[in-house]
Amino acid sequence: MKTIRNVFVLICLSPFITALAQPASDFIVIDEICDNITQLQDEFEGQTNVIWTDGNTLNALEQISTVLDGRQIENLHIYVPTKPGAIVFSSLAITSRDVDEVSAELKVLGNYVSNSVVVHSEVVFSGAEGQLLKQRLEEISGIVFTVQN
Repeated sequence: MKTIRNVFVLICLSPFITALAQPASDFIVIDEICDNITQLQDEFEGQTNVIWTDGNTLNALEQISTVLDGRQIENLHIYVPTKPGAIVFSSLAITSRDVDEVSAELKVLGNYVSNSVVVHSEVVFSGAEGQLLKQRLEEISGIVFTVQN
């Protein structure tokens, strides 16, 4: 009887043990309106850790969360158009003025990313609007947001 109980416990805990044992990795998000999409398609072709977002279905944050569901990743790299204080997906624009409208999605994202979100942009966190956006994104999600060119 004790052996059966131990086997039952192992079967019930198996999905959780598997999830914890999976090594964290980086994921890349590329939106369909990204300026250099052809170059990025060539660079990341065939990789399974790439999320292509579009404006035809859920908003981009929901698309990302759906793909990452149950995974623990280290860094999330985002390739989208930006301007100071704005991250622009084809389905959603996140600005310092409306970041609270996507707070639920950002909190969910915070459950999956262990290190940082890297926005590939020169200007997104520049100026007062950019600094405010960065501050609010980090407060809401609990994730560090950085930039990389």
